[in-house]
Amino acid sequence: MNRRVALLVFTATLVLTASEADAARPLLAELLARAPVDAGQPAMTSLALQVCLRLARELDRTGTAIDTEIAAIDRLAAEGMFLQNQIDAELMLGGYDEPGLNDFQHRLIRHEQLAKQFQAEFPLYQQKQKAYDAEFDRDCGQGFTAGDLGAAKAKLGIK
Repeated sequence: MNRRVALLVFTATLVLTASEADAARPLLAELLARAPVDAGQPAMTSLALQVCLRLARELDRTGTAIDTEIAAIDRLAAEGMFLQNQIDAELMLGGYDEPGLNDFQHRLIRHEQLAKQFQAEFPLYQQKQKAYDAEFDRDCGQGFTAGDLGAAKAKLGIK
């Protein structure tokens, strides 16, 4: 019975934690969508804006890799939930023969492997996601002028 409770707690944790995973922000689109600052307002230099546009493009590529990690984490969660449901159903039915017990044991082992993998990988993903957002917000949070944006987009070939 304790094993069953532990499996239920793990499944609930898996579902709730995996659902907290958000896709990486599309930083280039976000930056380009910002309204330029009015004349006389603090703004980053044209060179700093170019650096931010390049950084946004690079971080968007990194974001795609992070999104792939999110998808892998979601697959882990889904497989874990599927195995949990299967294990729960089998526990209620009982009446195993030896091959059935072996199969059941393999599913339990796989479920535990998924739990360990998820618990190891999800915090790493969260750290990468926070660093991704913080780096861009820190370096490119200031406004820019419309003229500097037009010039930087032309220089970098951004439409």
